[in-house]
Amino acid sequence: MRRPRSTANRVRAMAAAICAALAALLAAVTAPVALAAVPTGDSAFHPLSVTFVSLSTGFVLGTVPCKSAGACLALRETTNAGRSWAPRPLPAKLVRDADRTITNGLPKGSPGSVRLPAALYGLYGGLEVRFANAQDGWIYGGLWRSDSTLQAVLWSTHDGGATWHHLAVLPGKLRRYDGVVFDLEAAGGTAYLLAPNSSNAVSVESSPVGSDNWRTDTTPPLQNPAGGGQQSGTIVLQGGRGWLVEGNDRGVTGSAQLLATGKTKWSSWAPPCAKVGNSFFVPAASTATDLVAVCQMGGFANALSKSAPPGARLGSYWLYVSKNGGASFFAGPELGGLSYPFSGLLASSSPGHIFLGYGANELLASFNGGRTWARVYKGGFFYLGFTSPTQGVGLIRPSPRDRATTQMVMTFDGGRHWAPVAS
Repeated sequence: MRRPRSTANRVRAMAAAICAALAALLAAVTAPVALAAVPTGDSAFHPLSVTFVSLSTGFVLGTVPCKSAGACLALRETTNAGRSWAPRPLPAKLVRDADRTITNGLPKGSPGSVRLPAALYGLYGGLEVRFANAQDGWIYGGLWRSDSTLQAVLWSTHDGGATWHHLAVLPGKLRRYDGVVFDLEAAGGTAYLLAPNSSNAVSVESSPVGSDNWRTDTTPPLQNPAGGGQQSGTIVLQGGRGWLVEGNDRGVTGSAQLLATGKTKWSSWAPPCAKVGNSFFVPAASTATDLVAVCQMGGFANALSKSAPPGARLGSYWLYVSKNGGASFFAGPELGGLSYPFSGLLASSSPGHIFLGYGANELLASFNGGRTWARVYKGGFFYLGFTSPTQGVGLIRPSPRDRATTQMVMTFDGGRHWAPVAS
């Protein structure tokens, strides 16, 4: 089973080929580590990442109030579609690292002073949880060790979270500092991760979901941006197919497709916006053949392309649709007045059913391929995914800069109605 179909616009990509000796090192798994005390349930749990492996079973990683750090890392599981959630153990070392207080160097109490646990510090990094099934899962991302040092994180479990293993993502080819694991997704019995490397590029690694035998995949060149904002990357898996993009606000610098999950060779793939400005947007896939994306005409500082739709204006945003698994995309409706406030969040529950983050606090939905839109929830979504065409889950925060106060919502009617979930 896989996580909900997610199209949150995360940003970053993964590391270069690893030699045989290093691959063996990455394959090695440490002995099960000590587990931290499991926090008791309370209503102040704030979710950071959520993954469902079936309509009933899901896991959520978040924080709970604590005296030591103010907000301490915690994991919970549901087996009844989110109606109730039970605490689950986490490795003590991960909890210590996540709860470590990070400051920006200004004296405590002075204007601009920031003191937060590592799991909530900054607007980049942080932790994600992903399960392939009820037994095999991962916690990954990056945690700040200081105000200027970010360290990649990867832990795995193969017994439903009863024990966890700390994996050596980092030595040699994968950057130990100033890096993260951009994304980790699993389908077809294989897990894939995307991360930056020490060769000014990005790599993909894969492993059978039931073990920790990570090896570097063959991919087209995945290069770092030459400048601009923070780099990121995302892997999308759906219906036995896969796609990845990496880059930043200046455009896509690397992309690839996987013709069948379970394989370790990625082939060249032109991302949706390549011909009209190469703006960086992650496609949303509702099936193996049906993809949607949002493209900005001209992208970053480019002229209006001859391939732009008739009547398109420089800087305008258009929906792009593929019916052949991303082999080609055609322009759908212009997003019109939605252009400027589009938040970058995009999801699709089924062909023609599309969801957009709008501004700072609205979720818009179209059930006719983007011809008309309606607000279906008021809230600032930073994650949205669908486990089935009818069941979906989202995470919201009141402000993009408020990583501490978050809430989970779910839908059971295809996204027409959403309601808060107490986890």
